[in-house]
Amino acid sequence: MGRDALLSAILNLGLKKGDSIIIPAYMCESAIKPLEIYGFNLVYVDIEMDLTFSLDEIKKIIKKNSIKALLAVHYFGFTKEFDKIIRLCHKSGIKVIEDASHSFMSQLLRNNDDVRCDAEIFSMRKTLPVFDGGALRMKYHNYDKAIKVDNIYSSKMNEIKYLISRLLEKIITGIGINIYSQLVSNIRSKLTSNNIHNTSGRSLIPSRPSWQLNSYLNNNEYLKSIEQRVSKNFKQLSQALHRLGFSLLFDSLKKGIVPQACIVNDENGGLVEYLRSKGVGACRWPDDELPREVINNSDLYSNAISLNNNLVLIPIHQSLNSKKINKIIQALRGWKIKKIKKNECI
Repeated sequence: MGRDALLSAILNLGLKKGDSIIIPAYMCESAIKPLEIYGFNLVYVDIEMDLTFSLDEIKKIIKKNSIKALLAVHYFGFTKEFDKIIRLCHKSGIKVIEDASHSFMSQLLRNNDDVRCDAEIFSMRKTLPVFDGGALRMKYHNYDKAIKVDNIYSSKMNEIKYLISRLLEKIITGIGINIYSQLVSNIRSKLTSNNIHNTSGRSLIPSRPSWQLNSYLNNNEYLKSIEQRVSKNFKQLSQALHRLGFSLLFDSLKKGIVPQACIVNDENGGLVEYLRSKGVGACRWPDDELPREVINNSDLYSNAISLNNNLVLIPIHQSLNSKKINKIIQALRGWKIKKIKKNECI
């Protein structure tokens, strides 16, 4: 998984227990928990509302702390330009890891010469229909001496369980059950929840990808079809959202960007719950997995908390066709009508 790749990246860059790492406050706690368990000191920094770092804030943190590494995140498939941050960090002897867990397809389309960080991590299962897919790419490394973290999910039994779960999901959806209802979501959460393993105490052994992941990664035609389908879905949905008066975080795509979702601002709240009641798999990120340190210090990390509360991710993945996208649009139109009627009553 991506969190295993992240820990492996940190160890391979030579960091030791007690070293300090800059982490964006807008982050999923389960992804960074293994770093904390291992013994690293996590130094959080708030991000800007456009999902970028403030160079001045990073400078202040570096000045006050003995920083050894920085984690830079490409959120939701929209890759960011980190050159200035990387130059600043490298000038101070600080390693930079780019987190492309949300952005596997976008990172795949980047020119390798444009990648100047020390390591990149991926989580292909957030893009491809597989249960595994954490990966690490080091810029410079002697791979014979590489430290590798094992992927505890890589087994034939887990592969079979994943395929069965996907089949059951199709059957349940086919008979008309809303898999995004609160009841089904609660059941799924209990069945799929996994504890964060203490990686500081287990052996560091590499794992092999599943046959599913291998087949997808070696099928360029399939990967190209994902890029085309997702881009088409984004264009269709974002144009409709714009017409309906929604505020989008990104309303267009740059070349080489394969997004994970259409992202809208919902400052008044309630949109996620409404869409899920209509069978649309909308969500917030990281929702209830925002780090405790961030939640408990809202004055220091106001942007991260605001983004977590207000951003709604609306699905555009490759399994959705134009007909399904139109159903999502109809649900969004119903939300707008509901809000207009509520305002009229007031």
